[in-house]
Parts: sequence; structure tokens; C-alpha cells
Amino acid sequence: MEKKAIPLEYWDTARGRFKSHLYFDTINHVHISDYSSEKSCDLMLVCCRDGRWYIEDNWGGDAEGAADVFNPYDNNSYPTFFETMELAERRAAAVISSITGIDERRLLLGHSLSDD
Repeated sequence: MEKKAIPLEYWDTARGRFKSHLYFDTINHVHISDYSSEKSCDLMLVCCRDGRWYIEDNWGGDAEGAADVFNPYDNNSYPTFFETMELAERRAAAVISSITGIDERRLLLGHSLSDD
């Protein structure tokens, strides 16, 4: 199986990152993050025009090496696509939880603190 890669013409040399939003024709994104402990993590749930979603480590180091997380600063990285925002959100919450220790349920966008 051939490894998927973003074409090098989408590499922004000045910024040192892929122009992934242009390449994947993204239309929206939502941040999911935890800054409540010493170790923080901020990821983006990114929606493509075709309805696919992917998780992006917008800063390039918060979730370094985490499975299913695209790092636009790494020219060997390629997104894992999810069919729904909910699937992407659940995976992002699991990644952030593994880094910061926060309960995954507290990261889900529909969560209310009164639900505890």
C-alpha cells in the first residue's frame, strides 16, 4: 500500500508547514483543548467540504506522535479521516486525556459541568 502524502507544492516554506486547509478544502474547525494542568493540549477538529473530519495538532507539538492526529509541521504526516465530527471529537478527547490526564467526558463539546 502506497503511503499517502500531501503534495510538496502545498508546503509553505516561510511558515514551515503544510497549507493543509487549502489542500483538503476545509470549511470549518473547532478547537478542543485542556489547559487545566501543567501539561496542556490544544487540537482542532477540522471539517472538509466533502464532509470528512480530521484532527490537527495546530501548534505542531501538543500531541506529537499521537495516532490519528495530523501535524501540519511534519512533512511526513497525513490526516486520518473520520466520517463524523463526533468520531473525530471522541478520538481527540482520548488523545488529550492521555496527555493531560483530564477525564475525556469533560472535553466533549456537549458536556456541561452540571452533568457531573
